[in-house]
Amino acid sequence: MSKTVTVVIPIYNVEKYLNRCIESVIGQTYENLEIILVDDESPDNCPQICEDWKNRDNRIKVVHKKNAGLGYARNTGIDCATGEYICFVDSDDYVAADMVEKTYKCAEQYNADIVLYGYNVVDSNGKKVKECIPKPYKTFYKNEEIQKYVLPNMIATDPNAGDEFWMSMCGGLFSMRLINEANWRLASERDIISEDVYSLLQLYNSVTSVAFLAEPFYYYCANMGSLTHTLRVDRYEKIKDFYDRAINECEKLGYSEEIKLRLSKPYMDNTMAALKMILQSDLITKQKKDMFMDIVKDKHLHRVIKNVNMKKMTLKKRLFWQAVRYKIYYMSYFMVEMRI
Repeated sequence: MSKTVTVVIPIYNVEKYLNRCIESVIGQTYENLEIILVDDESPDNCPQICEDWKNRDNRIKVVHKKNAGLGYARNTGIDCATGEYICFVDSDDYVAADMVEKTYKCAEQYNADIVLYGYNVVDSNGKKVKECIPKPYKTFYKNEEIQKYVLPNMIATDPNAGDEFWMSMCGGLFSMRLINEANWRLASERDIISEDVYSLLQLYNSVTSVAFLAEPFYYYCANMGSLTHTLRVDRYEKIKDFYDRAINECEKLGYSEEIKLRLSKPYMDNTMAALKMILQSDLITKQKKDMFMDIVKDKHLHRVIKNVNMKKMTLKKRLFWQAVRYKIYYMSYFMVEMRI
């Protein structure tokens, strides 16, 4: 008999997209599902949409909870899950119809703790603008291979060792045995940015087997109004806090120097994104320049990029970070302004 797979959908203020998401889940070719809709005190019509769906499909459970953010909403789903496997779908995204069936079969075939897969990025019109598929050396990894190969490349892919790994809660099917034995839960995005990466760093200390499927099952819908695309004046301080805490977590867990070194990539990518948001904001020019220069002159940033191997970057990124490193700040400003 097939095992139950739990699908957790955290929900907040997405009434425009929620039906599309739920339809993609209930339409899975694998039918033995437990679908948990976690209403995070959504202020729109989402709570009623959830109840309507529960009445239409007996596989659906609805949890209405006090608002606490995405990370804790996912944790509520974990707390309520009764399946042998679990996966996560954000409520403004959707998934391919065969995602659960194929990942479940792969997990059973390899007895894998986690099955990882790829994703598509789609625009507001549903047009695919990017496809990201994991391309590891082989399909299955276990034991010491996890921390030597899988985890470092999840954090920051080495162009010479595969590409398009995706360190996201929405990028895998997870064994509930793994989660329960590790007594693991997610951090809150209100406490730390890149909470997926930070939380998975902790979980991977308990992972002993990972399988890959080179298919883009997940459809990530770019939403320019999301937190990721919203200018916040404290964003760079939060990026530094993420990096420092992640490094401390690696040291606590006994991770290798290579894993710690790879954390420079999300730090630098997030910093680059923050700089772009500043220049694309509605601030006056002087404010933009002041905020930009405060970041690129920051001593913390220079300590991190000092030991980074820039040969593995694209040419444009390499030129930008070299300009920052060698204190050619106005060149770096110009490059971002020209949208490198």
